[in-house]
Amino acid sequence: MKTKQRKSIVKSLTREQILQSALASFRIEGIYISVEQALTTLKKIEANLRK
Repeated sequence: MKTKQRKSIVKSLTREQILQSALASFRIEGIYISVEQALTTLKKIEANLRK
């Protein structure tokens, strides 16, 4: 049970880090996007990677 719970926590932390990194990368380029836009984009990327 602990292993499954830990993987879930690690996955959510990793996902949050990816979102923050994406936002920072866009800001460096002078592009400002909302968290919702970054989340939508991440979902699309994850869907494409599953194929």
